[in-house]
Amino acid sequence: MKGYSYTTITMEPGEAPRVGMHIYPDEHARVSYFPARDTPASFVSVDFAESHLSIGLTAETTVTDMHVTFARGLLEAAAGLLADCERLRDEHATRTEHNTTEATSAKVA
Repeated sequence: MKGYSYTTITMEPGEAPRVGMHIYPDEHARVSYFPARDTPASFVSVDFAESHLSIGLTAETTVTDMHVTFARGLLEAAAGLLADCERLRDEHATRTEHNTTEATSAKVA
């Protein structure tokens, strides 16, 4: 598996610059969760190659419904990505097994 990452900066006249971070991970990518302990400073970290993304709360954060809604959206998006990954992996395994079986059958015949 070969992954990559890149960052884009888009600047349109009269608008604020927009920074995009794109991570297409491979086996070297890491996702970590750092729970809130004595303060509400919990966060999720994604590290891949020279890219680092951190999403979380600061120690000064007063957690509101907006934070909960955002975290639920993040969870739903991650669950959707997981479901796609599992489905695509299983479809690939089925195709690979089917092709292997056909190749073996052709050699026997």
